[in-house]
Amino acid sequence: MSNNLKQELAQIDIPVELHERSKLGVKKAKSEMEAKIKVYVKKRLVSAILAACLLVPTSAFAYQTLITDEFYGSFEQVKKHISSVTMEKYLLVDAKLTQAKGDMKQKEFHQFKELLKVVTASKVEYGNKYGNIDYSQVPSTKIDEIKKVMFEIQPYFDQLNGLKSSKEVLTSKEYENYIHALMTYETILAKSNNDTENIPSNLQSEFAKARDFISYVDNKQLQ
Repeated sequence: MSNNLKQELAQIDIPVELHERSKLGVKKAKSEMEAKIKVYVKKRLVSAILAACLLVPTSAFAYQTLITDEFYGSFEQVKKHISSVTMEKYLLVDAKLTQAKGDMKQKEFHQFKELLKVVTASKVEYGNKYGNIDYSQVPSTKIDEIKKVMFEIQPYFDQLNGLKSSKEVLTSKEYENYIHALMTYETILAKSNNDTENIPSNLQSEFAKARDFISYVDNKQLQ
């Protein structure tokens, strides 16, 4: 792999708020992405044309190699709906999906993908520029579908982040409250334009309650 491409991958930041075990999972995904590029990208390819390769369907590095394209079509497509997404984030999501494909059994990964397609389609259709959804603005029938999928997909997310399954460490009622807290947290972020420092006063109490319950679950998973 060229040094430029290695530098491109090295610049992908690992969010500081992730749990240590989550960070390890992301590091693993980045490593797998490096291997992936090494197989499919010619040595002469430089980082300056990496973005162009991702946007051209006929590229040897496009549809055949990126799992994320199965959900978004291409980086260009998702950029139209979620303007805050970067090429780095797109590559990192693909690397995490590659990790999932390697860690899960074929049937399990297929089920995960089908659930994830519902989540990503909802983000594209209803999410703001940060990908957060204000569920109060989503049709009730659609909310029921999204909520059902979230109930099923959250343990997969836990697994990818190297955490215990939230569904297993919580009671059935707690797990229901957890999914509700995640949706509430996202809704308020959407209403606040992703600015946690300027939550509207009428939403601060609800936001704090959702945040505290999510933190409670995090601690349960780390025990």
